[in-house]
Amino acid sequence: MMISLLEHYVEVTPLGTSHIHGLQLKTPLDDAYDVVVIGSGAAGAITANTFVRTGLRTLLLEEGARPKATASNADVDAQAEHALAGNCTKGWSECGWPWSTRNLGGGTVFYGGASFRYTEFDFDPSERIRVEGLPVKWPISSSDLAPFYDEIESTLSIDRAGFECCRTQAPDTLSLPAEHLWAGALQLGLSPRPTPVAIDRSKCDHCSLCIARQCSRGAKRDVVSSLLAPLANTSNMLLLTGVKAIALTQDKYDRASAVQCMDTTTGQTFSIRGHRFVLACNAIQTAALLLRSITPHAPRGLGNEHDLVGRGLCMKLSEYSQGLVSVSRQQIDNHPIGYRGPFSTVCTLDHYLDERCPTGVGGLMYEAKHDDWGLLQGDGLILRVETILADQPSLGNRVRLSTSTDSWGLPKIMIDYTTNPQDLARLAYMVERSTDWLKAAGARDIKHEASNFAMGSTHLHGTCRAGDDPRTSVVDRNGKLHSLDNVYVADGSYMPYPGGVNPTLTIQANALRIARLIAHDATGHATASLQPFFN
Repeated sequence: MMISLLEHYVEVTPLGTSHIHGLQLKTPLDDAYDVVVIGSGAAGAITANTFVRTGLRTLLLEEGARPKATASNADVDAQAEHALAGNCTKGWSECGWPWSTRNLGGGTVFYGGASFRYTEFDFDPSERIRVEGLPVKWPISSSDLAPFYDEIESTLSIDRAGFECCRTQAPDTLSLPAEHLWAGALQLGLSPRPTPVAIDRSKCDHCSLCIARQCSRGAKRDVVSSLLAPLANTSNMLLLTGVKAIALTQDKYDRASAVQCMDTTTGQTFSIRGHRFVLACNAIQTAALLLRSITPHAPRGLGNEHDLVGRGLCMKLSEYSQGLVSVSRQQIDNHPIGYRGPFSTVCTLDHYLDERCPTGVGGLMYEAKHDDWGLLQGDGLILRVETILADQPSLGNRVRLSTSTDSWGLPKIMIDYTTNPQDLARLAYMVERSTDWLKAAGARDIKHEASNFAMGSTHLHGTCRAGDDPRTSVVDRNGKLHSLDNVYVADGSYMPYPGGVNPTLTIQANALRIARLIAHDATGHATASLQPFFN
């Protein structure tokens, strides 16, 4: 069954001459790499691209495969290892979800492209959010990320200007449901905005629902087409897919020396040496890798001297709301966009900070279309929105390792998470605001759909939190583990507070900032901008 499934979705043609799937006899692993990057998603691709173009000999490890162009998100998810999820009070489910997606390019290959900057509040929410033992203020500010936000937005075709522009006239980029939502927002006195997305509109022909499937035209700026493919034939990069990082090893107390790996097809294990290691697996997988990295110098796992690795796990709360508007099928079919195009085309942040919401911290509301055409073919026009809000960090919410083992013989990952009652009250308030929005847009028969965020999520943050104090953080402001000189974290694990919007753009901007610092330290000179290496 597994073999036929893999044949169905795995692309056997390499991305380029630098790409190898699995471990092969001629794979050049003898010499230590300048940098080993673990994880090829939003953060890993950004950092690897930076190192390769700086001239550093770079190894990029990806546990998943390169999916065929026809493969869907569901195809990839069907073969991914699950985690245990729950808590000691409610018990544990075998259906925990510790991934964005497990494939080359990670979640960017299938995501909707929503690309928000974090607000000033997200970098320092301490006036409203206080957590015992876990500072929520980032060690960097929005101004530190501003030039990197600019660069990512430019190269990924993200229309920041359109998002910032206050207007009442609806833009021509809206789907038909979004046109109704835009009008409803204005009726409520809200300020609707076009959702910023990583999509090159000059290439987009609105051919699909733009989520859960790959873009056939290269319009959606996933990291494979935008970052990795242009470098896939370079001599100083080796991209290994189908290779799982098991643990980092040490020869000296203050440095990692190698990463122990496994070929996911054969089960063969091997070790790869490196001078620097960048972890970009996602906030669950990165924490699990460090916890598995038990050495004589780190008996509790690398970076875990103060029992903080894995703690502060945040996954954002979310819920969907939808209703029906009386629109004929002919009107839907005749609309230039209809249901098609980007997953989300309108949003509102009017309740992001809202004194009526418990704690005064609300969240984002935005259009969130179904990813299945079959659900959109009935009578009337479906309006569907999602509300997203940051969960408060907690020492008790964490990634742990089980005493039971997974299919590879490794400790199962445990997502130990209990939702804060105050956060649930905040979510209920925001769902009410979503209902108001739908009603103002003319929708009836409004229903709500839980997202099961507590079982795992595509929005993962905080398990290797950044800070200045090693007693309350795992990495410093530049992503380096406090206790090691050559191990860095560049994904959402870094975030002391998860922020109330989609995190991908902020993860990418921060990864670029961290990668530039590492590259400068390694070579002594600055790195060129990303722009020339994009299609």
